[in-house]
Amino acid sequence: MNKVFLFGIWCLFLTLSVDAQKNSLKTQLQLLQIPLDYEFPLDSTGFSAIKNAKFYTKSGDTDVFNITNKNIHIVDVNNDGEKDIIYQDNRHYQATAVFVKKDNDFVEIWNRSGALVYIQEGEQTTIYILRNAIGCLYRTMLSELIVNKDNSFIENLIGLHTDTKLTTLDTTLEQKTLSGILRTQPVIDDTNKTDPCSGDLKIGNQIGTIDNKEVTVIKTQNEWLLVVLKEKDSSVIGWIKI
Repeated sequence: MNKVFLFGIWCLFLTLSVDAQKNSLKTQLQLLQIPLDYEFPLDSTGFSAIKNAKFYTKSGDTDVFNITNKNIHIVDVNNDGEKDIIYQDNRHYQATAVFVKKDNDFVEIWNRSGALVYIQEGEQTTIYILRNAIGCLYRTMLSELIVNKDNSFIENLIGLHTDTKLTTLDTTLEQKTLSGILRTQPVIDDTNKTDPCSGDLKIGNQIGTIDNKEVTVIKTQNEWLLVVLKEKDSSVIGWIKI
C-alpha cells in the first residue's frame, strides 16, 4: 500500500481523534456550568418489567438500593441491546449507581457520589455525573463514563475549584505547551494559609506547578490564560500567567 496514502489515513485518524476530544471537552465545560438546582429528567419506561427492585450494594454491606420508577433512568449503557439501569440515590446525599443487565438480573458496575446530569447516546453511550463542591470538598467534579460491551468502563474526570468561574469561554480550543503556576483565580496570591478542614499548609490560590506541559486554552484574559490540564484520565481547570 502506498506510504503517502497510509500517512494520509493516519493524519485523518489523528484529526478525528483530536476533534472528538475537543467535542468531549466542550460538553464537559458546558455541564460544569449548569445550575445547582438542575435535575436530569429520568425516564423509567420499562420499569414494570423488572421483577426485583431491591439490590444490595456491590461492597456486600447492609445498605440496599430500593429502586422505584421515580429514581431510575432506563437506557442501554453498554450498547449490547439490553436495557440497563442508572440509579439516582438521594437518601443521604446525591449518588449515582450503574447496573447492567446480566441474564435475568442486574449487576452493579459503578457507584460514585454525584447526580446524573446528561446522557449522550450514539455508537457509544456516554454518561455524565456531577458532584458539586460543598463544605470541605473544594472542587466540583464531573465524571464522563463510557461502558464497554464487556462491562468494563472508561472514566474521565475533570475538576473545577469552587473559586474558579466558567463564563464566556473561547469557542476555539487551542493547544499550548506552558510552564508556570496553576491558580484558582487570575491573581497572584502566594500567602501561606492553613486549610481549616485538613490542617494542611496551603499556598494562596495555587493549584500546582506545571513544567512544559500541554494544556488546552479555554479563555484569555489580559495576561492570563484559563486552561485545562489533562493527565491520564483526570483533568483540572485553572489560571496561568503568561
